[in-house]
Amino acid sequence: MQKTFRIKSVDRTQIYPLGVSFEEEGLRISAVCEGVGEAGILLYDRRHRDGVRIPFPENVRVGAVYSMLLSGYHDRTCSYLFYRGEEVYQDPFCKRVCNPYGYGMPKSDLPRCQPDSGAYDWADDKNMHIPFEEMLLYALHVRGFTRHRSSGVKWKGTYAGVEEKIPYMQELGINMALLMPCYEFDEIMPENTAQTMEQAILSYKQELPSDEEKEKKKPRVNYWGYQPGLYYVPKSAYAHSKDAAGEFKDMVRAFHRAGIGVAMQFYFPPEIRAVEILDILKYWVLEYHIDGFHLMSAVLPMDLIAGEPLLSETMLLTGDCCACAGNAKTRNQGFLSDGFLYDMRRFIKGDDNMINSFLFHLRESKDEVGVVNSIARWDGFRLVDLVSYDRKHNEENGENNQDGVDYNCSWNCGVEGKSRKKSIQELRLRQMKNAVTILLMSQGTPLLYSGDEFANTQGGNNNPYCQDNDTAWIKWNHTETGKELLAYTKFMIDMRKEHRILHGRTPLRRIDTLSCGFPDISFHGREAWRPDTSSASRCMGIMYCGFYAGEDGQENERFFYIAVNMHWQAAYLGLPKLPKGKLWTYAASTGKEIPEIEETAASSQEICVPGRTIVLCATKDVPVETEKNSRKKSKKNRGDEQG
Repeated sequence: MQKTFRIKSVDRTQIYPLGVSFEEEGLRISAVCEGVGEAGILLYDRRHRDGVRIPFPENVRVGAVYSMLLSGYHDRTCSYLFYRGEEVYQDPFCKRVCNPYGYGMPKSDLPRCQPDSGAYDWADDKNMHIPFEEMLLYALHVRGFTRHRSSGVKWKGTYAGVEEKIPYMQELGINMALLMPCYEFDEIMPENTAQTMEQAILSYKQELPSDEEKEKKKPRVNYWGYQPGLYYVPKSAYAHSKDAAGEFKDMVRAFHRAGIGVAMQFYFPPEIRAVEILDILKYWVLEYHIDGFHLMSAVLPMDLIAGEPLLSETMLLTGDCCACAGNAKTRNQGFLSDGFLYDMRRFIKGDDNMINSFLFHLRESKDEVGVVNSIARWDGFRLVDLVSYDRKHNEENGENNQDGVDYNCSWNCGVEGKSRKKSIQELRLRQMKNAVTILLMSQGTPLLYSGDEFANTQGGNNNPYCQDNDTAWIKWNHTETGKELLAYTKFMIDMRKEHRILHGRTPLRRIDTLSCGFPDISFHGREAWRPDTSSASRCMGIMYCGFYAGEDGQENERFFYIAVNMHWQAAYLGLPKLPKGKLWTYAASTGKEIPEIEETAASSQEICVPGRTIVLCATKDVPVETEKNSRKKSKKNRGDEQG
């Protein structure tokens, strides 16, 4: 290492912001160095390829922060590390990283940090502000989304690869992409010192793998990335180019041009300072035009974060309702509803005593915070695995199938894993459609995990945190079942987006606040207006009144009736009588059968719903005379059938 460094002068400079950046006068350095020993910067450039140590003068220190200016230094190809005594470490506040290692490669040396490269031309791009009631979240892993050979993109497993898939997401209908951790973190996991039983036996027999075999063994990776890292830097291994920051910004700008916002997941350890979390979030909003965050930590300073004016229109998602500070004025805070996930899974598979939980979650919405619903997420079974496995199959993770949650609330429909039986395949497809329907017809914000819309499987692995392979990657080579589910998911997303009554701003209260003769939402059983909420009930009719769709209560929206039957036998449900000029019509079904809407002797209507099926009915507007003729025709047809 070279020991001399020529520079005009080393001067004191401003302390904040922390990090290293070029100024007009030279290179500004501001670093936190705690501990004992000489502290300074290791600078690498064209003249000092092996690095040169530049100690921090004592007169530039304030507390534990050193801030100095290398006057006249303008080599923008430089890179750096910090040192304190014998310890060499990365700058936690750096804005760029020079990482020559590919994804999953062990690192013999620390990747060096780089100063900020300067301005990016955003053109007319700006942050998007999508309220929870308008939002359709789509979670994805940047690498796994396009890494599979069937993805059809040029730059597989990269930000550019995700950008290539934006037209697909646009066609699907989502409007907010949620990226799993893609800040800079080291994906290589340290070797586990604990021995398995097999390793202990080999050790006893002195048959441990040789050093040569160990070198050939591929290191385990933290594929998910829920760990600390360099929070101001996009992950370099997710970029196909050397400019990860620029490629990430290109991706965000492309999302925005397609009308899709971008949110990011961040994991923060408990020891991180609250002010630093706030600085990180503000930086990504300003520098990368990020539209929202899913914050994951044991302790979150939500009062501080929610009170920041800069973040007043940025989505702030947590995993706990109690963590939300309740910023009712902007309602930009929300929480992931674990209650929805588990209760709806149990209801869909036909458990007892779930009807009241189903009705609660169906209309759960809050004035002060957003409620985000999901049936399947990154942690746990994929949607198709929920209907294909009774138990987890995490053996490939190398932890004797002891990792991952045991409580999955899944049902394999009679066969564990893959099945060629047509009846099993049809039942699984029906159950997946049931899940999609309930998710998108509920009032909370829906969250889809990428690939669930076309039955992407993880083979029963509900915790693929270390699976950088076909297990966790999205497999784009659709099966016929996948194509049918995809088409149905698109239909339901379009239905939700088109009709305000299905995603209102205010909670539905089951009362007639408009004095129109109908409550905003109502429940029905074998007879209209008489729901069965007993512990054994698995059937319910839910009617959304379209009169409540407009803010002024005058919009003549369609009524919707969701006939839900999670029992294994067919059931009849009563349809409420409609206002004059409206008729019930069949809109969709999760099964292959197309149920008929029949008229009973009392001039009311009912529908026969097959087992484990949801039927969606909607109204159409007709002249009164046409309505009378339609009812007469229905009566005549019933009389002919009885004759």
